[in-house]
Amino acid sequence: MPIMEEFIKEVEIYATAMGLLPSTVIQRAANLGGGKWAVWKNGGSCSMRTADRIRAHMTANPPRAKAQDGEAA
Repeated sequence: MPIMEEFIKEVEIYATAMGLLPSTVIQRAANLGGGKWAVWKNGGSCSMRTADRIRAHMTANPPRAKAQDGEAA
């Protein structure tokens, strides 16, 4: 799988786990406009610096663990 496709998949998985749209993730992580996600999905790419910034944001802000048996998450 090409690198950009892998990166897009990472963002999509994270966004789903967070209950967000991927465009919201990149807006929060790298201050990018929501339209940038559509560009990437249609074959565009980003710099490694941008990808690293988004990955760092996802690492620093992991999805909360789901509550089990009525416990608070």
